[in-house]
Amino acid sequence: MMTLTVLLLLTGCGAMKSMEQLESEALLSGDWSAVEQRERQIARRNLNSSLYCPPGKVGYCEADFGRKKCACIDQEQLNAFLMH
Repeated sequence: MMTLTVLLLLTGCGAMKSMEQLESEALLSGDWSAVEQRERQIARRNLNSSLYCPPGKVGYCEADFGRKKCACIDQEQLNAFLMH
């Protein structure tokens, strides 16, 4: 029983596929959802690691001529911007 538990834990800790592997699989299958999910994870990690906002505010970044500009804005402002 303990061997089975150890095997299950080890399989859950396997190495993640590289972005190149995900893209190759997507080219063959036509399903890009795994690539898009990885891109969202990377973007969320980059945002979280570089910008800390107080409660009630969220980080918002724009790329302008190769420069990334980030600021903390009210959640309501972001919602209004996304609705238009």
